[in-house]
Order: sequence, then structure tokens, then C-alpha cells
Amino acid sequence: MPLLFDVLGGPQHDSLPGAIWLPGAGRGRSFDDPVQAQLARVLDLTGRGSRNRALVFFCASKTCWLSYNAALRAVRLGHAQVYWYRGGIEAWQAAGLALAPLRVSWRRPEGE
Repeated sequence: MPLLFDVLGGPQHDSLPGAIWLPGAGRGRSFDDPVQAQLARVLDLTGRGSRNRALVFFCASKTCWLSYNAALRAVRLGHAQVYWYRGGIEAWQAAGLALAPLRVSWRRPEGE
């Protein structure tokens, strides 16, 4: 089963069922910044140390670059199965599927 990561910022919101909220994971300045280090810790914990678990990053809509950046960060960390769900929350709702409360997995990195 893939791990779903909502990287949309702003206030807490409902999202895809089972999604883990990582606000700020698509922000930052480089692959050597505090965001990258924090994402590495979270992915190790949620994936139980496996880099072969499927990871799906998404946010609000097809134009959300935050999820694309977070997916690039995961690839840089050596994860083998990284997916970018370009449709996001809006596409899920358009399909008539219900949203659910998010699980919060981290605090926004300082400076973000």
C-alpha cells in the first residue's frame, strides 16, 4: 500500500483518506536545507526505513508545484517508487470521493 503525502500549506484541511500532512515539504532552497533533512527523517519513520515503499505526493490541484518539488526531494533521498499525483484534492472531489481528516506528521520547518 502506498504512503500518501499531502504537501499543501495553509491551515489544516481534509484530504485524501489516509494522507499524511507535510506542509512545507515542497518548499526550501536546496537539497541540503533543513526541509530536506526533516523530510528524510519523516520518510524513514513512515516508511519504516524502506526506500522501496511507494510514496505518492499531492496537493490541491494539477497546478500545484509543491507536490512536484516534494517528490523530487524524495527521489534525491534515494526512494525508488516516488509518484506525483498531479490531480490532487480537487480531482479526488470531482470524482465524487470523500475527503477525510489528515494525520499530521511534522511541523513546518523553521523559516518556511
